[in-house]
Amino acid sequence: LAGLQFDLIAAPPAQPRNILCGQLIGLTISMTAGFLLEGEYAWIRTALAPALAIFLMSKLGVVHPPAGAAAMIFSSGKHGLEDVWALMVANVIAIVCATVVNNLSSNRQYPTFWGLVPCCFT
Repeated sequence: LAGLQFDLIAAPPAQPRNILCGQLIGLTISMTAGFLLEGEYAWIRTALAPALAIFLMSKLGVVHPPAGAAAMIFSSGKHGLEDVWALMVANVIAIVCATVVNNLSSNRQYPTFWGLVPCCFT
């Protein structure tokens, strides 16, 4: 996440919308898969959760690569809702830190957009 926010500041996956929505999608799918596919189907959920998360993120236009990795980790069933909230809070803190640090320089602007992509309004 830090690599995206401090090196690729103009890239869509580094924007707050993609970070928060992508993580929310990935975590929702992986936690649901963790609850629905238990026991001998653990290998299916570990493969299916990130695949579905990445598919849905790309269809909704909020691709965030670390969210695919989080979906795989959280689909193991070893993490609870408190871990989901901890990850989401950590993402918000990372966005705030990246916003402050990147905007200290007049040559950098982060985020490029907060919500909708600016091209949608022209």
